[in-house]
Amino acid sequence: MKNIAIITNNHTLPLGSFLKKNLELVLGNYVNINTYFFSQFTADTVIDDDIVLVMTKGKSLEFKNYIADMRRIVVVQRTIREAEIYKIFSIPSNAKVLVVNDNSETTLELVSILYQLEIAHLHFIPYEEDRDYHDINIAITAGESWRVPAYIHAVIDIGNRYIDIATFIKIINILELSDRELSRQLIKYSDSVVALDTGIKKHYKELFMRNTELDMVLNLSREGILLLNTAGFVNLCNESLMTMLDISQPILHAKAEAVLPVMIANIINQDSVNNEVVEYKGRSLVINKRDLHHFGEKSGTFFTFQEITYIKQLEDKLTKKLREKGLVARYHFTDIKTQSPRMLQCIEFARGIASSDLTILITGESGTGKELFAQSIHNASERSKQPFVAFNCAAVPESLMESELFGYEGGSFTGALREGKVGLFEQANSGTVFLDEIGDMPYTLQAKLLRVLQERQVTRVGSQKVFNVNIRVIAATNNNLREKIKSGQYRSDLYYRLNVLPLIIPPLRERQEDIIYLLHHFFEEKNKPITAISSEAHDLLLQYKWPGNIRELENVASYLSYMANAFVEPRHLPHDIINCQESFDWEFNVLVSKCYWEKSLQVLSIVAEFNALDKGAGRKSIEETLANKNVVLREGEIRRILALLAELEFIHSGIGRRGSEITFKGKSLLNWSRNR
Repeated sequence: MKNIAIITNNHTLPLGSFLKKNLELVLGNYVNINTYFFSQFTADTVIDDDIVLVMTKGKSLEFKNYIADMRRIVVVQRTIREAEIYKIFSIPSNAKVLVVNDNSETTLELVSILYQLEIAHLHFIPYEEDRDYHDINIAITAGESWRVPAYIHAVIDIGNRYIDIATFIKIINILELSDRELSRQLIKYSDSVVALDTGIKKHYKELFMRNTELDMVLNLSREGILLLNTAGFVNLCNESLMTMLDISQPILHAKAEAVLPVMIANIINQDSVNNEVVEYKGRSLVINKRDLHHFGEKSGTFFTFQEITYIKQLEDKLTKKLREKGLVARYHFTDIKTQSPRMLQCIEFARGIASSDLTILITGESGTGKELFAQSIHNASERSKQPFVAFNCAAVPESLMESELFGYEGGSFTGALREGKVGLFEQANSGTVFLDEIGDMPYTLQAKLLRVLQERQVTRVGSQKVFNVNIRVIAATNNNLREKIKSGQYRSDLYYRLNVLPLIIPPLRERQEDIIYLLHHFFEEKNKPITAISSEAHDLLLQYKWPGNIRELENVASYLSYMANAFVEPRHLPHDIINCQESFDWEFNVLVSKCYWEKSLQVLSIVAEFNALDKGAGRKSIEETLANKNVVLREGEIRRILALLAELEFIHSGIGRRGSEITFKGKSLLNWSRNR
């Protein structure tokens, strides 16, 4: 069996052991491999192996006195493993790269090999000790990472270089080895390294095939795609881009500014392009720009072009699918009709919190429009194109509520679908969940809802798997949750998770400006030509408490559209409004105790008469009017009566000539006194 000698400088370095293992990959069954270290040579040392491997030509001269036959020396050519070469090709063009090896000679050799492998897109800087390289971000080393300056963070360690195929062929020829298995091993080895004599040309076919597949995929995209290198040349573009920009000639590898329309070229040269809308040859395009970086260096710029018409088509399809499932919010803030300052403030606050993803708790009496607000908030948020799922906690039996909200696995209970069911939280993923009547949620489910609010995670009934959901939660209730907490019916931790952004909607009786305004609005919706409401009917509508709020008011509008023609009178109003009058027993007792009951009614009637003529009633005018009716009241006594009536909120006392004005409560008192 033939012998091969490997000579390296120092036995403390692992190079000799590495090269021995490298040779054994191909020649292990055919030769004996011996390692020698120059640092251990003596004057009597003679190496008589059939082949002597040295690392450089300079070393062959140093070792000549210890080698029996200089013709046996083979200078090892070393290369890089194929798996490592592509790391280097991924470094952005024109980047400065520090090359580090165990000494200056091997460092220069490594630089030479890199250039020999046709890596021409980088600037290689050989490492020298005691020099500053702070302007370099990337380093390449062959198993000498510890020598790389610590301030260089991007280090590509290609490991020890492997023996090149040409060196193996030379050894095999010198030793006159010939064996089919040896050839097979050499071919297998050649697949793992890049041959220095051919560079990476043998990989062009594979790379070409991959690029062909990539082009096919890119050309299937409806988006226009453009990739420029750091010099502004077109590295990639697809057919959609060519169609959008009406380009007929190939632009690949051309300077972008020279081949793109001037308008588009001006935009892509901007520092930042984010959802830029451009009109070009009848097309509305949305352009976005992103810089690409690799190893901390800019490697190119990526652009996407989308047609707004196509985006709109996608949105319409999504909206149609959601509508078919009933997962669309129909109402917007513009659908909320009001003239009330309190409601306008409420709407303004709701608009402000719409952009947030925090949980909202809407409180208000039944019929005040809580779901109208919830849908409007959803449509004003960034989730407006996503599902809106509404669930009434008071309308579903407790036994079904958990499976409806969280879903279930197939066969988890009797009657369950075999394939299982997706819960409402999962259906609403990326959108909004509206939990109406949240105060009626069973206590047993409140803890599970709390986990959804805290972790945004759900677990189906009968499953151990946890699903992450990206949802915004809006809850609503007409209950006093604080009272329910005190009585032990509601979890305080759930309440505080819900009440992050509280929104309180006032009842209709607290915004009387809206009663007549909304009534006319509902008449218009029903195409009912009611043009006026009598003062008596007007007063009755305003003094009514509207326990059903807007829902009840809409019902009254429907009722009047059949009962009245163009003019609404008290006889047209529903029975509940006509016969619902306040009791003034307490005020009656107050006025009687001060001996002012009859006198107060007389003064209040005079004020009402003046107000009907659009006049304010002063003390003097009241005194004179009463005198004409043969009622004697002095101005001082009238002053005391007016003060008492104002204190009881039956009148507003004006300043100066404005006089006093009767309130709705005062008018109700007069009606109450007549029927008493």
